[in-house]
Amino acid sequence: MEHYKAPLVLALLGLAAASVVSRDDRAKETHITLALDWAMNWGTWGPQEFCPEGTFAYAFEIKVEPEDSNDDTSMNGIQLYCRLPMDAGHDGLPPRKGAREFSITSNVARWGNWRGMRSCTEGLLTGLKMKSEEDQGFFVDDTAANDLEMQCNHSTTTLNGGGNHWGFYSSWATCPEGWAICGLMTRVEAESATDDTALNDVRMYCCQV
Repeated sequence: MEHYKAPLVLALLGLAAASVVSRDDRAKETHITLALDWAMNWGTWGPQEFCPEGTFAYAFEIKVEPEDSNDDTSMNGIQLYCRLPMDAGHDGLPPRKGAREFSITSNVARWGNWRGMRSCTEGLLTGLKMKSEEDQGFFVDDTAANDLEMQCNHSTTTLNGGGNHWGFYSSWATCPEGWAICGLMTRVEAESATDDTALNDVRMYCCQV
């Protein structure tokens, strides 16, 4: 039996790897759009970006300009990290070290720095809420999106992106049971000569696991 066990495992792993195909094919799948009930609307939507087929988001990272800049923009971008479900941690096991991983972003503005990956200790990302500051009026600095919080496995386990403090959170937008986040699209205001806000809104997509 031992002589047949290893080839069988390798064959199964090969099939799993073969299921990871292009993002273009993934976009053709049936997916559910998660839209936020509180966000600003300056700027234009970037392209839809999807994890390769068969993979799902298990971690994320936000790009943030620190507070007290001359013209605060706060959040500038969101990046999702995608893996096969069996590599994302399950049944008490953490995410597998050295496993194949993909990262995706949509529109990203130039200010700030990436704040570091926030990953589920086990499983996949299934929901989000975003902190946004309301329109401050003509003579006051606007920042729009400030921070992002995401949910793991439809549970109370949440991950905070480490953004700035202005504004308040939207309601949770959550995938149905058996689905997980597999893509995103961000709305970013182009650089101007007056009051920049960078990232304003995000839509994420759920695919069936």
